[in-house]
Amino acid sequence: MPSSYTPVLGLVQPNPGELTDQWGGVVNSQLTALVEASIVSVSSQSVTAGDWTLTTTGAGDPNEARSAVLVVTGTPGTTRNIYAPKQTKLYVVINNSDSMVYLKGGPTSPTTGVFVNAGQSALCAWDTTLATPDFIKVAGGGGGATGGGTNEVFFLNGPTVSVDYSVPSGKNAGTFGPVTINSGVTVTVPTGSVWSVV
Repeated sequence: MPSSYTPVLGLVQPNPGELTDQWGGVVNSQLTALVEASIVSVSSQSVTAGDWTLTTTGAGDPNEARSAVLVVTGTPGTTRNIYAPKQTKLYVVINNSDSMVYLKGGPTSPTTGVFVNAGQSALCAWDTTLATPDFIKVAGGGGGATGGGTNEVFFLNGPTVSVDYSVPSGKNAGTFGPVTINSGVTVTVPTGSVWSVV
């Protein structure tokens, strides 16, 4: 009976008695290397020309979606998307581009996702407890500003909404105002959620 693979990271699960005299090679390439990639590997992509869809290869093969860190580069001059598989996974997103990026589940039927501003980074996770599962920010990327030392004292947000945004179902949002919503841009607040501008 051939090996099976785990559903999320695609790690090999050899069956008893299988892989006689081949065990070391298979474990090294389809288990050990892939576990390490999911914990420490870095994938980088320029988004100057368009969105970034993380590669997903066959089970047991290397791919970008398994990476721990996603580094965005380039000068798109407009918001871009990173499309990751819609499955449980942590990503550190480092946005070294000149524009905001969204980490979304997709690319088919993309989720709302979470944004990371230019020059910022965030730890993001797939949250299955939301009414519609999506990525959330676990830490960073929230507009925190440091004072003279390393203490984060202030929360910063921009004064203009320039792209459509939907508050995730079951979540509330807050913004320091005044804030302007550009013409043709929509902010959607689902029933049961609140957007407070203070």
